[in-house]
This record gives sequence, structure tokens and C-alpha cells, in this order.
Amino acid sequence: MARLTAIIALSERLRKQSHRARNHKTIADLRLATQYLRGLAALRVAEEAEAETEPKRKARLERKFIELYCDVLR
Repeated sequence: MARLTAIIALSERLRKQSHRARNHKTIADLRLATQYLRGLAALRVAEEAEAETEPKRKARLERKFIELYCDVLR
């Protein structure tokens, strides 16, 4: 779970940095990196949800997966 939190935090920092960047190539690179990190985080959440046995926690993880996955599709 710590890795997942770190991945999400890094993607947020990159997203914010892309708003401050001036170079169009840098902006594109940062946004692409953000999308890949969000996708990776979504996969990690899906793996955790699949292994989870507690129904409430599993439902929470599934909602988090949907949230992250929808961010990737935007």
C-alpha cells in the first residue's frame, strides 16, 4: 500500500509541475508520465482488490480503481 501511495503522490506532483512548465515538450512528457503512473496505480489497486477478502475493503478498493482508471482515460 505504501508503494501505491507513493505512485499516486508522484503522479500528482508531475501533474502540478506540468501546469508550471513552459516548454510544450516538457508539458507533454509530464502529462504522459502522469497518465502512466495513474494506470500503474490502478493496476496495483485492482490487484489488491482481487486479493482482498473483506467485502467493505474490497468495495473501497474497487471504487478507488474506478476513480484512477477514469483519470487515465481522460
